[in-house]
Amino acid sequence: MLPNTLKFTLRNLVKHRTYSTINIAGLAIGMAGAIVIFQLVSYHLGFDKHHQKADRIYRVVVDLHLEDGSVEKEKGSAYLLHQTLKKEFSHVENAAYLAHKELTVAVGGDKNPKRFLEKESAAFTNADFFKIFDYEWIEGSSAALDVPNQVMLTEKFAKKYFGSENPVGRYIRINSIENLLVAGILKDHTEQTDIKKDIFVSLPTLKKIVPEYGYEDWGWIESTRETYITLHESQQKSAFDKQMPAFANKYYGPDGKVFHYHLQDLSDVHFNIDYGGKIKYSTIFMLATVGVLLILIACFNFINLSTAQSFKRGKEVGVRKVLGVSQAQIFWLFIQETTVFTFASFLLSLLLAGAMSSVLREWLGVDLSAGITASYKFLLFIFVLLVSVIVLAGIYPAIVISRLNPLRAIKGLMKPVDRNWFSVRKGLVLAQFSISFVLMAVSMVIILQSDYIKNKDLGLDKDLILHINLPVNDRSKQTALKNEILRLKDVQSMSFFRTAPSVQMSSGGSIKFENRDWEKFVARSRIADEDYVRTYGLKLLAGRNPVASDTIRELLINQKLVKDLALKSPDEALGKRLLVGDVGKTGIIVGVLSDFNNTDLYSGIEPTVLFPTQKYYRYAAVKLEHLSPSTVRQISAVWQKQFPENVFEHSFYDEEIARFYQREELAANLTSTFAMLSVFLSCLGLFGLAIFSIEQRTKEIGVRKVLGASVAGITTLLSKDFLQLVMIAIVIASPVAYYFMDKWLKDFAYRIDIQWWFFASAGAISILIAFATIGYQSIKAALKNPVETLKTE
Repeated sequence: MLPNTLKFTLRNLVKHRTYSTINIAGLAIGMAGAIVIFQLVSYHLGFDKHHQKADRIYRVVVDLHLEDGSVEKEKGSAYLLHQTLKKEFSHVENAAYLAHKELTVAVGGDKNPKRFLEKESAAFTNADFFKIFDYEWIEGSSAALDVPNQVMLTEKFAKKYFGSENPVGRYIRINSIENLLVAGILKDHTEQTDIKKDIFVSLPTLKKIVPEYGYEDWGWIESTRETYITLHESQQKSAFDKQMPAFANKYYGPDGKVFHYHLQDLSDVHFNIDYGGKIKYSTIFMLATVGVLLILIACFNFINLSTAQSFKRGKEVGVRKVLGVSQAQIFWLFIQETTVFTFASFLLSLLLAGAMSSVLREWLGVDLSAGITASYKFLLFIFVLLVSVIVLAGIYPAIVISRLNPLRAIKGLMKPVDRNWFSVRKGLVLAQFSISFVLMAVSMVIILQSDYIKNKDLGLDKDLILHINLPVNDRSKQTALKNEILRLKDVQSMSFFRTAPSVQMSSGGSIKFENRDWEKFVARSRIADEDYVRTYGLKLLAGRNPVASDTIRELLINQKLVKDLALKSPDEALGKRLLVGDVGKTGIIVGVLSDFNNTDLYSGIEPTVLFPTQKYYRYAAVKLEHLSPSTVRQISAVWQKQFPENVFEHSFYDEEIARFYQREELAANLTSTFAMLSVFLSCLGLFGLAIFSIEQRTKEIGVRKVLGASVAGITTLLSKDFLQLVMIAIVIASPVAYYFMDKWLKDFAYRIDIQWWFFASAGAISILIAFATIGYQSIKAALKNPVETLKTE
């Protein structure tokens, strides 16, 4: 039976090669899109699922409930927290502190060591970390992480530092301060983890590297310092959270009402943007929905063309029925034919998916197919995908064809257009173009919003500013570095600072103005020298810059803080005392700055205090007149002279800001890509239906031409029914598109307005593409010689 079916299918494929090509291409593109989306969704859903205790691993996060009613969500925690939780809570099994830290690593002795700057790969932690998270040990044990000056390396980094030699028992030097003994080697971590660390330094060593950190201060919380725990039972989570208010009151006193600690599931870490997650669950759901919609559009194409072709195949079905073939047998015959089409399309879709995955690899920087395509989940997905396509695309056409009346079919009495079948095709075309319009309109908004935030005026100068690291906090070295760099030809100014004006992580705290009580809002802190304002092009509205200082003496505040303090003008703030809570120091306000965006554009402008404190400087900003590789090399040489034991690292400020919005860039790329796929699929189906419609009206076209109809008139006649469907689809889909546009934009404090022309543009593009698709066949039919057309009848 199967060989006959295959022979029968191949014969029809060749006989109706245009329709067959459209069907196979449509299904292949739809399945390729679905496969790529499955890989992308699976990649993100698989993060940190490999840990055996994943269902009872939690990160301890804190929500800061401020008196003005606002809530700040913080993934970081105090150093004391992990130790205290393990001591005081019996249901806490293990507690680990993970401090992310940029390190300069020197390997190979004192004379000519190899140096490496590790910006993201290093962390300080304790032994419990490896009791919580699953790593495979090649040599050593986690106990060494409770001993000072010990380090664990992954296999990749062991080879990076020591080549083929056994690194255990060897030493590396970090930040030109401490020698660390390599006490163990780990297998490399999986790509699907949010803790991508390759250097684990024992936690007691942290106090030697960063002595100024507030290790005994419960209020000293940074986003780069996290606490992870495991509970004995996952059901104990709610009981733990209920005990945290009393815990906060115990250690924070009256401020306990501000610190709302709670547990965040490990499975939520990757997806919760409020606590530094990488992608939202809603984005994952959106991608999965788009994958389903692509399959539906492809199946709608197949259904439309298959039912349209049923009139051509009426005699074939009629003969089969007269020869004794039952309706059920004909039904399964056409299901088998659909199966052959589906498998042929699937093979082509694998090639297309491979090409699409390579593009995504460039966008994401990861190989989505690695490990996923070989998993049982992928095989199960492929099985479900094939069965779904066969069922969705095959059942309705098989029912239609198997129900044809044999006598009417053999006599050629089947009407070329049946009202019910036309109604179904009309609905499917409406659905296709409605989906395509929504995707097109939403992708347009995402692209425009992405462009808007990249080019918005931040109230500062972000161009031609070079950021360089300061590995050693040494006043004499900093002074010598600044003096030499300022002598270079293309350098305008230079500033030392702890955080740049616009950053995604920001410190801050309560403030006290003059003799008032503590303010009910939080002010952000910026620690920087006297040249910060000039270097970043900030605007001074009143007063002057602060003088250089080793501690807080003079302050700058921004216009927003003046407003929140209910002062009448910037001048009123000058000469007043301000206690900065997060550093516990009081300074005199000597200047007021115009507002600038001190975080990303997801948040609005916040009250900000700027003050110099030399011991906290970590970076330098160099303002250039021109971008010149030679100038960067000169700066590098000067820097290396002052810090010979460290690795020079630089970046451009505008590129750092652009990286804030990589998520939007990726969303714009993905939505525009899948929108184009959906439009192409819809037009592919429309192209096939146009061919069928024109074939059915060949005689009518010939008669009209003989009677004097123009090419334009015939083209309009043949196109208008389809274009009307497209325009109806635009009207139906516009409210849906508006809903998703508005939902996307709500995440931004600064956003574009949804304009009427967004819908008009997306609609015009849809109509033009549809007309181009139909118009080609319509004009071709209108230009045909009517004599030949009528002769065939």
